[in-house]
Amino acid sequence: MTPESEVTSFGAVAPYYDELMKVVPYRMWVGYYLLLLAQQDSHPKTVLDVACGTGTMCEMLTREGLTMSGFDLSNGMIETAIRKARRHKLDIQYFVADARTFDLGETYDAALSFFDSLNNILTEDELRASFQRVFAHVKPGGSFIFDLNTAYAFEADLFNQENSRTNAKLRYLWKGDYDPETQIITVRMQFWWRGEEFVEVHRQKAFDPERVMDILEDEGFREIRAYHSYTLNPPRFKSDRLHYTAIRP
Repeated sequence: MTPESEVTSFGAVAPYYDELMKVVPYRMWVGYYLLLLAQQDSHPKTVLDVACGTGTMCEMLTREGLTMSGFDLSNGMIETAIRKARRHKLDIQYFVADARTFDLGETYDAALSFFDSLNNILTEDELRASFQRVFAHVKPGGSFIFDLNTAYAFEADLFNQENSRTNAKLRYLWKGDYDPETQIITVRMQFWWRGEEFVEVHRQKAFDPERVMDILEDEGFREIRAYHSYTLNPPRFKSDRLHYTAIRP
């Protein structure tokens, strides 16, 4: 694949996504999700993972005793998730769907969306639409927990990343270009896998936390909270990621 072959929305990188995410402390994320559920006094049995990627969170939460379903916009990510679930003999339902428009014909005790997936939605109206779809898929009394990168994360150049170690299976060089007016960052991601180079271009939008909470309330959610991620503390000026919790009444 040539460097000029630029693919968006986790296309070319999908087969290598798990290699890229090896550094992510998934067990900590699972523990934090369970902690936030406890803070809500929420005890779901069925959970929908919105923008589930290759399904690692679904797998780990299945092992915690939850019945998991997940969807993602990327065909490649879902294909990988299905292969992994079959290999590990885990009963997880996966779908290809768009967070702004999905209609799965099912309702769940809870929904989650982690790893800044909803930042890939680039307008407030589309974020509102995704909240509407989650609300429609969560049973009364159900939990919705998700995280978002903040504008500070983009301003602090946290998307400028590099792994050029010669022994790395997947090497990469990322460069972000942030527009403070639109609060959108465009990240050009170069990857090298066994001598082949490919490029993806990702875009994320930072949403004002107060607006996020207002939209959740407008769409019917209640008991809305925002946390400095991985803690139970309120947001800080330099919070680069926030976790939000809400309940459908």
